[in-house]
Amino acid sequence: MTEFDIGEFFIRGEAREVEGEFQAVIVMRAKPPLKTVTYHQVEKDRWFKTPDVAAIAAQESARELKAAVDAGALKA
Repeated sequence: MTEFDIGEFFIRGEAREVEGEFQAVIVMRAKPPLKTVTYHQVEKDRWFKTPDVAAIAAQESARELKAAVDAGALKA
């Protein structure tokens, strides 16, 4: 599992099972001393039939988010 550093958080993409189907989610883990972990669905209402396909979609989205942050997307 690869985590990316985007400032105040580490992020990674993974699949999450909900009632036999799978979501692609980005997991955001706050840097210490905080221990908060949040899950954000990559695309609202998009479901996958296998965990592998969902995980690949999530990992690609995490890479895209990291690239956007590196390009200055969060700067005011």
